[in-house]
Amino acid sequence: MALKDYNIDRMKQHISILDKYEYGGSVFVDRRRSRPRWFDGRFLKAADLNRESGYFLTRQADLAVATGTGVVEGLMVKQNDSTRITIAQGHGMTFDGERVFLPNDVDISLHNIALAEELNVKMGLSRKPAPPDRSRSGIYIIALRPLEFTANPTASYPVDVDGQRQMRDGSIIEATAITLVPFSYPAGAARSSEARRAEVAHQIFTQTTEYRIPSTTLPLAMIEMRRGKLLWLDNHMVRRDMGAVHSDVLGFGFTPRSIRSSHFKQYDAMIQDIVDQRKGTNADLRFSATEYFQSLPSTGRLPAACVDLSTLTQYYFPDVMDVEMSIIPEDEMGLLIEESLLLPPILLDDDTVMENTSVMVFLPVPRHVFHSETKAIKKLPATIRFPVKTARSKFTPREYLNLFQTKLPDFETPTVKDEETLRQGAWQRLLTSEPFVWYVRRRHVSYKDEITGTAVHVMTNEHKDETDMRRYQKDLGLYNKFTNLKIRGSAAADLEMVRLLTIPKFTKSEVLMRSALNEFNDTDKLDEGHAASVSTRFAGKEMGKGLDRMDERLFVGTDEEKTEQRKKLAKTLRAPELDDLAQKLETNEAAILADDLHTRLTGTDTPEEIAAFILSKKKELESGKIEEPE
Repeated sequence: MALKDYNIDRMKQHISILDKYEYGGSVFVDRRRSRPRWFDGRFLKAADLNRESGYFLTRQADLAVATGTGVVEGLMVKQNDSTRITIAQGHGMTFDGERVFLPNDVDISLHNIALAEELNVKMGLSRKPAPPDRSRSGIYIIALRPLEFTANPTASYPVDVDGQRQMRDGSIIEATAITLVPFSYPAGAARSSEARRAEVAHQIFTQTTEYRIPSTTLPLAMIEMRRGKLLWLDNHMVRRDMGAVHSDVLGFGFTPRSIRSSHFKQYDAMIQDIVDQRKGTNADLRFSATEYFQSLPSTGRLPAACVDLSTLTQYYFPDVMDVEMSIIPEDEMGLLIEESLLLPPILLDDDTVMENTSVMVFLPVPRHVFHSETKAIKKLPATIRFPVKTARSKFTPREYLNLFQTKLPDFETPTVKDEETLRQGAWQRLLTSEPFVWYVRRRHVSYKDEITGTAVHVMTNEHKDETDMRRYQKDLGLYNKFTNLKIRGSAAADLEMVRLLTIPKFTKSEVLMRSALNEFNDTDKLDEGHAASVSTRFAGKEMGKGLDRMDERLFVGTDEEKTEQRKKLAKTLRAPELDDLAQKLETNEAAILADDLHTRLTGTDTPEEIAAFILSKKKELESGKIEEPE
């Protein structure tokens, strides 16, 4: 990169020209920036050097504010106990453009943190007394404040004939002070601390009136104290990450990006604290948002227990709000959250606003199971009917009755499962392992179920893929077995099988091919639902890596012996569980498991016994204990 010369030697104009244009209003003078002009023959004075130093400090602060103010890195506050906190190392910029810095993590008692007024008193800037450290009560902001101290006494020579030598501090040392700034809270003190926290969040993030904090400080967190004891700590209530500060979005009056992002983070931390607190007291995790919040960000998490699938009811949002639920690939959730941050917060204290608010609840799932889970939720049972054909006949009605009574079997009325019950079962299976789900405020835009444009079918080389699959099945002697499955199964099941088995890893692994075919065959009725469930078990991105890791020690002997061992393992119907187990084990543990399985595959153990052994090992791994074989 070539170095560029900048024109920093600006032309100097005489003051008379400046007075002329300043009077006309076409020139504006920045009175803060005035530096001495040096030339040969001029006496050097301390005041001139100090003025030049102040000029550069002012210019540096202006440049810092132009790039944004706030926390640059670190400086997260953590509660240790009721009186002590830890501030992580980091640095940031105050609202005045001054840098504050903590080189290491600071563990400090709240009683040792000085109030902002107390610092002013000690520095001679104020005479207002501060309350005693151990009797503080109220809401405070933990902030960093830059300070300067003079040190290193230096002898100064007299500046006139009658003068005397004096000792003056010759150095200016910069420092960072941790202070507490009182936060004005007009509400009554009889309310609970959780209600005060919610009202402060509502005041900061939804109301146009901004809270006032000294511009010389960098706010890090908000706390509430009662007689010196810490009630709660909130990192994101007043903390703002550094970045360009925008007043709104495209002039439409939206809140700044930093405030919207902080509201999302503050709510996420607060809902986690609420869930942890209710778990600690064995309270029910099903609660309403209005119990703890006055407003919600446009997106966030909510406990999965707030959704009752037996009655298809949610308890978190007010009844007047329109709430729907769906699943989404987990890698798309971040983009959805980013877009929803442009929407305003959800106000819970205005019924009119809530009636016009729509919310979508999402459950993120891995992308490789999204297709099958979507079909399981959407699929509805078809009504069973008996088609009856009419035709002319010479039989009399009495002969018809005799014929039906003697020839036809007794048909039982087919029972049709409730379609909502099937949906609830699919939802319940997804929600059992997820403690939280996500909600997103929906835009009030009229959508149409129409696609503008022409659908273009994405072509792949499916003929080559299916030919490779067929050739590999012929080599393994599985061609007829797959053909029989295609005959047994429905058209949708056939499509699902081909989609799975043409994946390259199935044409490279004998165990995967045999195992998948055995699982497709393990049903009385090969329909789309069963085929989709098998695809879900085998469609993971990492599927097969665990079996490859154990292949050399798991299958030993001649080619015929290895084939018999692979056939026996495929009959267990537990290849996905074994693959997942092998991926999670350490190298030595995987080797021990492979040797043990090889002994069972070559011994008298049945496939059912080997399957039970694999499941027991997987259960031991999940419980954190793997027992070595005797």
